[in-house]
Amino acid sequence: MKRILVVGEDALCCALGEKMVAAALPGWSLAGPAIDTKGVTKLIPALPRYSEQAKFVQPVLCIADTDGQCVKQWLQKNVPVRSHKNMLVRLAVNEAESWLMADQEGFALGLQVDKRRLPRSPDDVLDAKAAVLVALSKSRQRYIREEAVSRSNPFRQGSGYNIHLCAFVKSHWSVERARSSSPSLERAVKHLQRMANDHD
Repeated sequence: MKRILVVGEDALCCALGEKMVAAALPGWSLAGPAIDTKGVTKLIPALPRYSEQAKFVQPVLCIADTDGQCVKQWLQKNVPVRSHKNMLVRLAVNEAESWLMADQEGFALGLQVDKRRLPRSPDDVLDAKAAVLVALSKSRQRYIREEAVSRSNPFRQGSGYNIHLCAFVKSHWSVERARSSSPSLERAVKHLQRMANDHD
């Protein structure tokens, strides 16, 4: 069975990466639990090492946010020039939360929010995390409102933010629904599928 390692700049990117692999690479398995680098500043210096792993061990999928930066410039600046073809670095525009909101149906159901509060073009939202926090603050589930959003500042995440969002990704988020509303996710899925075809 073919295997792939998922690396993310945070827990949410890891959860998204694992779900993308399941959807885009049927018959493949994860090389192990996704690696959370706990920040893009730790992910970037590790990219050369993961490129070597992609060349000699197994393919690697790295997920990060653009945080408003140009995708091409981010890749040119941070990804090793001779990065192996088995290493895919995919960027959520502008943040991983954009990909979450791209599945409006799943987001509304899984997190009990009004679908009408979600943007139709999430990749165009400059501060996707703020948009998610606003939506979560209006959740019909009290425990989500109280745990995912800071009580002292509604624009800051609460202690349960990542827990609830990662659980949502695993239980309700659909790659197929989300990719139709997020061009950056659509590109990521197509790159994964292309890699699968290269390994047939």
